Amino acid sequence: MHACFQYPAMMVPKMQGELIHTIIGASPQIKSLYEPFIGSGTVLTEAMQQGLNLRGQDINPLSILLCRAKSGPFYADSANERTKDLLARLQADRSTKLEADFTGLKKWFRDDVAIALSKIRRAIRVERYLWCRRFFWLALAETVRQTSNSRTTTYKLHIRTPEDIQRRDRSPLEIFETILSKNLERLTEKRNILQKKGLLKKGKYIGEIQVSLKDTATPDENNSTGSFDILVTSPPYGDNRTTISYGQHSYLPLQWIDLKDIDQSLDQEWLESSYEIDRRSLGGSLRRSIIRESEALLDVSFAFRQIIADLQNEPEDRRHRVAAFFRDINRCIDPVLAQLKSDAYMVWTVGNRNVAGRTIPMNEILADLLIAKGSQMVVKFDRTIPSKRMAILAGGYDTIGAETILVMRNKAA
Repeated sequence: MHACFQYPAMMVPKMQGELIHTIIGASPQIKSLYEPFIGSGTVLTEAMQQGLNLRGQDINPLSILLCRAKSGPFYADSANERTKDLLARLQADRSTKLEADFTGLKKWFRDDVAIALSKIRRAIRVERYLWCRRFFWLALAETVRQTSNSRTTTYKLHIRTPEDIQRRDRSPLEIFETILSKNLERLTEKRNILQKKGLLKKGKYIGEIQVSLKDTATPDENNSTGSFDILVTSPPYGDNRTTISYGQHSYLPLQWIDLKDIDQSLDQEWLESSYEIDRRSLGGSLRRSIIRESEALLDVSFAFRQIIADLQNEPEDRRHRVAAFFRDINRCIDPVLAQLKSDAYMVWTVGNRNVAGRTIPMNEILADLLIAKGSQMVVKFDRTIPSKRMAILAGGYDTIGAETILVMRNKAA
């Protein structure tokens, strides 16, 4: 199920699965996992294979769709039959009516592609079951990604040349059918794995899964605090506009999906522009007072103090974006720690990006911020990133070649 959609900078499933398995081996009483930056659902999928309860959240609506679709139910046989009905509806649809209307529609989609995507959207809307519509929306999202006029070599929206757009031979209907076929195989495989482990009952996962569209920095008043045994996560490594543009990457697929099928709270304001989701994300809000707002961190983390000083003579926006990002990371820490039991394990996978030729030591800064709240370091280790897909960046921001895994424990009561 990890390969259902090409989400930006996805974690390595095997590594996350091994980390969870190892910690459970040391603490067999672990039953519940908290994922505050759930992304594409890598940790969700691996946690389910360990039979854990999980609660996760993300600010990106496309992330929520991916995770809710991946968490089941796993009605593979029914999905196969309903896929046949959907494909039959597509074959019978002769309408040329467009089912999307947003600024830039003609820029990002050729007319024939937009008509084909509209047929797919109409066919999905007829499906009566929400779980199945989400499964279909997932395939449509990947189809949009592959057939839009945006280059697929970057997670940002970059238009192809007119010549490239015209000569592209990409049939949305054929691509959608191929993706659906592969996703059905993945759904069946996932069902069989969970079923063999005794983790399904009538096609549904026996554990409790809760996925929320939510800003992690906002305290959670609707859920009991201090209830989770372990945290496993990988937060963004910098603000979305200059590191990984999760929002831009999601913008075009979301234009073709019924937002209420993702979450009832969603409306078109989330797609006001291609930057809106990124603006709501970590470091997305820049104000003149940003350096002053982050001054408290200067005394908490020497590494943060040093990098802000190092960027003093660089263009102001670079220093401000680094400060805004860590301001928001720091805002997340109290709400995150509040969800964990005392002495709960935490596994943070982080990367140190470069800004203006300088390495931003997120591993050190995050560790400092957590330790300031009473957390304890257990172990940290690095791994290279030989094949992880990262965005093509410009303007003084470089890609990341290694990650650090911080294994920590929440403060004891």
